[in-house]
Amino acid sequence: MRPLRRSMVGFLNRAFLGDADTKFIEPLSLLLRKHSKPKSIRECKQIHAKLLISEAISEIYIANTVLSFYSKCGDFYNARLMFDQMPHKNVVTWTSMISALVHHGFYLQALNLFKEMLQSGAIPNQFTFSVVVRACIGTASLDLGLQVHGFIIRLGLERDEFAGSSLVDMYFKIHRSLEDASCVFSGLFWRDSVLWNVMISGFSQIGDVSEVLRLISDMWVLDGFKPNDFTITSLLKCCFLLREVQQIHGLALKIGTDGDVVVGSALVDVYGKHGKMELGQKVLDSMELKDSFVWSSIISGYARNGNGDKAVSLFRDMCRQGLKPDQHAFSRTLRACAEIGVLETGVQVHSQMIKNGYHSDCFVASPLITLYSHCNEICEAHKLFRRIVDKDIVAWNSMILGYAQMGEESSCHCIKIFRELCRTPGLKPDGATLIVVLKSCRSHADLITGIQIHTMIKKSSLSCETLIGNAVINMYSKCGDVDDAYQAFIDIVHRDEISWSSVIGNYQHNGFELEALSLCKEMLAEGFRLTSFSLPLCIAACSELAAIDVGKQFHSFVFKLGFDGDVYVGSSVIDMYAKCGFMEESKKAFEEQEAPNTATFNALISGFAQHGNALQAIELFKQIEKMSLVPNQITFLAALSACGHAGLVEESLFFFDLMQNKYNIKPESEHYSCLVDVLGRAGRLEEAYQIIPNDGNVQAWRTLLSACRNYDNAEIARKSARKLMELDPSDHASYVLLSNLYSGEGKWEQAFELRQRMVEIGVKKDPGSSWLIFRDQVHEFLVGNFSHHDMMEILGELSILNKHVNSTASWHVSVEC
Repeated sequence: MRPLRRSMVGFLNRAFLGDADTKFIEPLSLLLRKHSKPKSIRECKQIHAKLLISEAISEIYIANTVLSFYSKCGDFYNARLMFDQMPHKNVVTWTSMISALVHHGFYLQALNLFKEMLQSGAIPNQFTFSVVVRACIGTASLDLGLQVHGFIIRLGLERDEFAGSSLVDMYFKIHRSLEDASCVFSGLFWRDSVLWNVMISGFSQIGDVSEVLRLISDMWVLDGFKPNDFTITSLLKCCFLLREVQQIHGLALKIGTDGDVVVGSALVDVYGKHGKMELGQKVLDSMELKDSFVWSSIISGYARNGNGDKAVSLFRDMCRQGLKPDQHAFSRTLRACAEIGVLETGVQVHSQMIKNGYHSDCFVASPLITLYSHCNEICEAHKLFRRIVDKDIVAWNSMILGYAQMGEESSCHCIKIFRELCRTPGLKPDGATLIVVLKSCRSHADLITGIQIHTMIKKSSLSCETLIGNAVINMYSKCGDVDDAYQAFIDIVHRDEISWSSVIGNYQHNGFELEALSLCKEMLAEGFRLTSFSLPLCIAACSELAAIDVGKQFHSFVFKLGFDGDVYVGSSVIDMYAKCGFMEESKKAFEEQEAPNTATFNALISGFAQHGNALQAIELFKQIEKMSLVPNQITFLAALSACGHAGLVEESLFFFDLMQNKYNIKPESEHYSCLVDVLGRAGRLEEAYQIIPNDGNVQAWRTLLSACRNYDNAEIARKSARKLMELDPSDHASYVLLSNLYSGEGKWEQAFELRQRMVEIGVKKDPGSSWLIFRDQVHEFLVGNFSHHDMMEILGELSILNKHVNSTASWHVSVEC
């Protein structure tokens, strides 16, 4: 390029030193247009000055060339100054200036200049219209675009390839009208492969496979253009079946584009989305050249299909081959690390990010925040979040989600970050943000926060979205506000299966099993089917009600709807039969599971625990370990419960020690309660008393207090009762149990004072209840409640039964005498 520039300068000097004969003008113009690509504004000005001296600048085609020089260098001031001083302007002059403005993103200025062109009387050509339509696309102005289209038709240029191709692009990008784009496309005299591929891409984006195939066939047969890499990738975008993907792969092999990096990347990506990683791996292995995008695609495929270890291994292979990971490779590797929970590897990837200059990149930092949050390193996640210079909504959502997963006091931190987001200029919470914040509200203490977020949702445009409505139902349900959860369900305009599952779960989790089953019946009546979420909820409601007949009906749905392979649905069936007292049916349901997991074993172990069969429960626990399954907190809770019911103290202590030392599971309040229960049953009250302060939960103290009454240990009973009243003053159990203990010791005054205190502070004992199912209706009865609509008939029948019992008893007495 440098010798060329020297030759040009020499030519200019010869021309300028002479008389600037017109014989130099035409070669000069050709040389300027063909070879001159000035690298700076200074060079442009030098060339412009020499042309002014020679008076060659008066020639319009030379002036147009210099004008394009200024435009290419981005010097719009001098370009516009020269443009305004030009005494004569032709269509090339106007088009050059408009094109420069469009090229640099000044779309409104370009359209204003086009208006000036028309006012000057100049007639646009096909090239002018091509750039003007691009300006309309840039401003997303369909009205202006339609006016320009009308002008093109008036000048008879609608069949021109340059003007027409821009119009096709406009109708795709602004109007989203495939019909209008097709109409323009069909009328063009000549269509190149780029324009054919624009049409193919447009139809592939809406998934119209038949039209895409027709266009590819016409492109090949009518105009002789073979499918290229762009055609194959567009075709892959609209494939929903694995068979179709394999056919396209065959086509790529036939036309020789299978080795292309773009096609290979697309094939690896689509095979990953179909879960066929072995086919994606074959494509990767067959490629001679692999760029970072191909590696990102294969890493993403393995991470998406639950093989995070392989994804991380491939990232290491990529780095060993000397390729510099891009944003996508870093992002997808970090997501894989989060999936498999390997913090150490994530930290190593983080160091690579810093080396490659991505430490403050929002796209890469967001999955890293997720990784640190999943691994309970919330402080590191927060530090990273603060280092991001230009945070997008994904980064904010990742940080809020990290705090939402913390557990206790999570709503406090979430709301703090959420309010900061609301104050950030240029950003506003989206649906994902609100769902995450609502997710952090998980107890009655968070209800006020949840109500505030719900109020904000009602004021926004997101209130009609089904996903948001479902999240509101779950929030109220977790906070124990059953009525508002149901109202949120009523407010949803378009309810889906998740909406029904959420509201059924609301009633089932909060102890309203009858209402849950009633809503299930209503759901089925409205044409919604049971899902793998709603079905276990309904079966669990039957478990709590011991409604075995209704439970059997739901069990039949498991097979009818094809959920017999779902381990969580199967677990709920096992649990239902066990709680209803049908252990044989429970074991049979367990044996029907093709691939039982920890949840399936937990259900059966819990069933054996409830029925006092500790030995079989322990045997099942051993089976879990033999199958290399990992027991969780629920497994150990069921095992401890089984040992407690059978009075196996040493075995209970063994399991309590095993969960901590071998499986690194921190005991929760329920585990302490089970251990206190078994120690209390064995009379080891002092040992139980010493264990509880490590946890200090209400249920454990209540269990110990009950054991003290059985063993008449007044000293520990008083300590337990005081602690229980301190932790939960509204709980009636501590008052009743301690009062009964005083009564048993003959301390009537203390017992009376305790009962009196219950009345003063408004503590009430929950009334006893029972229920029965008659003709698919569940009837519940509470102690002291006579509100049942058939109460008079029921009382009449009870009176007859009582008389019958009394007369039978009298007859037995007379016979014995």
